[in-house]
Amino acid sequence: MLNAAMTAAAVVLAPVALTALAVRRDWRTGLGERFARIPATPPDRRAIWIHGASVGELTALAPVVRALRRDHPDDRLVLTSMTAGGRAAAATRVPDADACVLFPLDLPRLVARALDRVRPRLVLFSETELWPNFLAALAARRIPAIMVSGRISPSAFVRYRRWRWLFAPALASVRWFCVQSPESARRLVALGVPAARVVVTGSLKTAGPLDADAGSGPTLASLGVGAAPVLVAASTHPGEDEALLDAFARIRESEPRARLLLAPRRLDRLSDLARLVAARGLASVSRSTLGAGADARWPADVPVLVLDTLGELAGLYSGARFAFVGGTLDATGGHNVLEPAAAGTPVAVGPHVGNVAADVARLLAAGAALQAADSVDLVARLPERFLDGAAAAAAGRRAAAVVAAQQGPLAVTLAVVRGTLAATERGA
Repeated sequence: MLNAAMTAAAVVLAPVALTALAVRRDWRTGLGERFARIPATPPDRRAIWIHGASVGELTALAPVVRALRRDHPDDRLVLTSMTAGGRAAAATRVPDADACVLFPLDLPRLVARALDRVRPRLVLFSETELWPNFLAALAARRIPAIMVSGRISPSAFVRYRRWRWLFAPALASVRWFCVQSPESARRLVALGVPAARVVVTGSLKTAGPLDADAGSGPTLASLGVGAAPVLVAASTHPGEDEALLDAFARIRESEPRARLLLAPRRLDRLSDLARLVAARGLASVSRSTLGAGADARWPADVPVLVLDTLGELAGLYSGARFAFVGGTLDATGGHNVLEPAAAGTPVAVGPHVGNVAADVARLLAAGAALQAADSVDLVARLPERFLDGAAAAAAGRRAAAVVAAQQGPLAVTLAVVRGTLAATERGA
């Protein structure tokens, strides 16, 4: 029934899709990979397939990939991403992988072709990447799958429960569910997953501070603004940029040295952001125009830097005075709040934090975060918190301590992965 519906939808939407492919270059990127045209694993090598939705998920998986490279140096490690941005960023954020390609369309023939090409002995997938045909194909081939850093949000739980007939077989094919919270564990069990296969590990995004690989990119210090008070607006969505720019304008009234690093979630909004910044009488520059290496400098007379490059945000948190994390003023549910916290930067969020509720709760309890009720509240409260440099620095130290206290998720996840690999080698 699922595949019949997908086929019918493909026929109906084909004209729209063809038009989009002709107009949008990003849709054409890696199109062959969507149809499982990916490099094959050599016959004399074994492979492990690791999947994350986009940049944030692949970054969180980096220490797992590093451990797999160390434990199994001869295995081919294949990363897949749902987005071209994740695929591009993986080259710098996950350098231990042998290849990073786009995840194939979840259709039986394409999934079968991809598995024939990769021939994985184990598949790891993060967060909520439950693709029914893919997981069913793994089960049919007796390839073990493990959910790592899994998360079932309240909205996802409602969706999965409504379509339980579709997702139940997919859930049944997963060997282990390593999840971020007891709430996610309870939701999986309510969906029919045996409790014995669910392990609460915590989030891999708490695995530690920025790893060494992030050090190769620019920092605020290398850009020449290490001494300036910098506000980072990370992974912002439409509507959030306006609020952050309004808050920043109020900050500049009291602190003209302040800088704003604006990092939109989607890079197709860059022209809109330029107009928003100019409308407030502020000058801006794009990161890509500054060049690379030691010569890259944030101009002294330009208060706003728009981050239009991939894989560099993590290294730019260190030394910032405050970071707003997007997807929280709209209904998205929030993005990674622990990455700035690990860098010692306090976090501001809006009311919609369903995707990161436990992490936000820990930061709030430690006095390391600000949660605003809405855009108006954020504009009213963030400037005051930002302008108190001593208090912000103390909040940043508490944020780093929250992350440092949660070093268990990686160790527990690796224990599950290593145990599963050992079992496959025994033929269990």
